[in-house]
Amino acid sequence: MRPLRLGALALIGVTLGVTALSGCGGNSGSGNDLGDTQTITVWTWDQPGDGLKAAVPAFQKLHPNITVTIENVGNPAIYDKVTTGMAAGGVGLADVVNLGSDYMANYIETFPDGLANLNELGAKDLEKDYPEGVWADGSDTRGNAYGIPYEVNTSAVYYRKDLFAQAGVDMSAIATWDDLLAAGVKLKQKTGASLFSMDKAASEADSANFWQLLARLNGTFFFDKDGKISLNDAGSVDALTFLKKANDAGVVADVPGGWDNFIAQVKGDTKVAIIPGAAWVAGVFPENAPALKSKWGIRSPLATKQGGQTSALAGSTYLAIANASEHKKAAYEFVKFALGSVEGWKLVYKASGLFPGYEPMWATPEFTAPLPYFDGFDANRFFVEELKKPVTRSYYTKDYSRALKAYTDAQTQVLLKGAQPKAALDKAADLLASQTGRDVA
Repeated sequence: MRPLRLGALALIGVTLGVTALSGCGGNSGSGNDLGDTQTITVWTWDQPGDGLKAAVPAFQKLHPNITVTIENVGNPAIYDKVTTGMAAGGVGLADVVNLGSDYMANYIETFPDGLANLNELGAKDLEKDYPEGVWADGSDTRGNAYGIPYEVNTSAVYYRKDLFAQAGVDMSAIATWDDLLAAGVKLKQKTGASLFSMDKAASEADSANFWQLLARLNGTFFFDKDGKISLNDAGSVDALTFLKKANDAGVVADVPGGWDNFIAQVKGDTKVAIIPGAAWVAGVFPENAPALKSKWGIRSPLATKQGGQTSALAGSTYLAIANASEHKKAAYEFVKFALGSVEGWKLVYKASGLFPGYEPMWATPEFTAPLPYFDGFDANRFFVEELKKPVTRSYYTKDYSRALKAYTDAQTQVLLKGAQPKAALDKAADLLASQTGRDVA
């Protein structure tokens, strides 16, 4: 049994440049028959690559005529290579590419013929076996699937049980973020710990992560389903208003972005009571903060209002197939085996530890993983239940990176300059509209 490990989702805000190409590709034909002798190439990076490599021998026993080559091209380097190949009409692309959910939307919009429509290869038969929101993030707005979910991440709140106990606050009784804010004031008075941290100067795009969680819980995101700008709608303003209230209450630590500063919070060197994060974060604590064993707990995100949504996706990765591949049928057969069968997923999970998007894998004994670090808390089972809850789809579009920059600039104005959330987000939306030509919803 294997606990969650550090995920490897796409880094936000990567500059997509030009690099040398290698790999398969050629024309946009329908692909050779499965019985033909052929080689397919998969571009991925470290951890997901370990999982896919583990599935290759079993797949090749079923299809001895199909050779599968897994290439670790790195993250974010993979996006340079994929973007360059897409811009060249698919020349040089691998048959299969590993993509984050934010990049999926970008490629689907920017290069409409770049990725294969997997519904034409049989993906509709797999849709029922994945969480609805996760499947949707790998599809276009018309329901055409362009990626099969690999690693999935839902959101959680990691909290210091010892600090809440010291302050006399029962975390399990707190239902909303506003209730938590009131408790956070008391907690800081009693323990000296900040409720949470923010990168107030937005030194990295990740400084928008908390707002994205709150916005998703409010049923919104940067764009709506029609591609219109929604980062200044009521739910978005409410999310930033909460961050302002917490900041004004003096319970927000100003901590620059970056891995080392994140780990300082995990270890307790930077004293915070909660860390809102994705599912993969559960795997970070045992290795990096052994001294705090049994002092960290995990719970669902709080609702933004009584009875509101308490689950939100936090990004996923997908295996997509290049439309230029000459071996689409064989490529899909491998993807289906690795990510769409229990046999394949057992091999992938044992080698990678990445949280599977494939629901039948959740019912297997191999997936049960109580974590001694969290007093035997079964994190895998907890995240399964979170993934079963209703969630709001996030519409990234090809302009996600621009939207991130517009938002984080507004957030900085609010947290450091005292700007009002509505005015700051209206300005950000107008700027984004002028940059992209999109309408404001």
